Amino acid sequence: MKLLRLSKQLEPTLIAIRRSLHEIPEPSFEEYETQRKICFFLKAVRIPHRRIPGTTGVVGIIEGSAKRTIALRADMDALSLDEQTNLPFKSRNKGYMHACGHDAHMAIVLGAGRLLKELGKELPGRVKLIFQPAEESPPGGALELIRRGVLKKPKVDAIIGTHVSPALAAGRVAFNHGAISAAADDFEITITGRGGHGSSPHKGIDAIVVAAYFITQLQTIVSRRVSALENVVVSIGKIRGGYRDNIIADTVELEGTVRTRSDAMRKAVPAMMKQVLDATCSSFGASARFEYIEGYPAVICNEQLTTLAEEACRDLLGERNVLRTSEFEMGAEDFAHYARKVPGTIIFVGVASRRKRKVFELHHPRFDIDEAALRVGAAALAYTAYKWLEQCAEGSR
Repeated sequence: MKLLRLSKQLEPTLIAIRRSLHEIPEPSFEEYETQRKICFFLKAVRIPHRRIPGTTGVVGIIEGSAKRTIALRADMDALSLDEQTNLPFKSRNKGYMHACGHDAHMAIVLGAGRLLKELGKELPGRVKLIFQPAEESPPGGALELIRRGVLKKPKVDAIIGTHVSPALAAGRVAFNHGAISAAADDFEITITGRGGHGSSPHKGIDAIVVAAYFITQLQTIVSRRVSALENVVVSIGKIRGGYRDNIIADTVELEGTVRTRSDAMRKAVPAMMKQVLDATCSSFGASARFEYIEGYPAVICNEQLTTLAEEACRDLLGERNVLRTSEFEMGAEDFAHYARKVPGTIIFVGVASRRKRKVFELHHPRFDIDEAALRVGAAALAYTAYKWLEQCAEGSR
């Protein structure tokens, strides 16, 4: 209750922070002004912090009465998108927008840090605040920060992230036990045939026709070679080839994405794609180059940590404001890299306004949030961190 009371008092500050960050969206690994603001906010509340060399990341540390450490993570980058809202604090950086709620994530983690700092020696352990660049651009900032030791000195024992959810009303939070998002990989394919005159296609090998057959056959991987109980998506997003109307194309370039839930499917699908590609090209006498680029793994929430977080939020916010969902999305999140190193979970924070009828989805140029969500998210994150540290302290007695 102390945290709820403090978060209510902190609400105007959290709103001001979020709006200040919303105005300055920056691309992945170029969050320089955002980094400066984060450092300014942390300094203002006397939370020791440091910039992560070679990146735009920031880490803050809140010391408590024990050595166990839990991390709270916020992502910092924006999307390449022209904002179409009429907000007085809309993006000042043309071509970029915080349309995925990262401005809110940063404000929530800053708010949680401020709340936990207020506890002083009542805090039964350490809390590390991680402000991470480049969530939107694979291979992502999480992997880079891990390589640079963000989970060490002090060693992180568990980690919690937040993500805003326009599917939930502000004031509510939700949890998903197990896998919550897909592994996201990319591929690039170049099909090579033999060029020629458009009037004599029999003298060439039309790479466009080969590509068309391949794209059609590619759809049979999901429909005929993968169990209907598996979550797999294979999509071509870009095609480039040809010169003009009367020339047989000698090459076609394809780019696409693969989304999978299980590690087994993540390993199996590229081999299936290569089989289809080789067989199709062989039947036309063409050849192909196939490059498969692994991106983010699936986010799998730790069961024990998720259960603790869910119970903590029920205590804090009441039964009706905490939901459990089994929804699995084929989108991706580089929080997955942290969750593969230490127990991790994500708290979904409702941001849909109760007053407005229209709710715009994430990545929409008119996306906005009900700012009442900020104090709720900050309190939920802080209280969950406190309860986890308390449980660890009791277990070590």
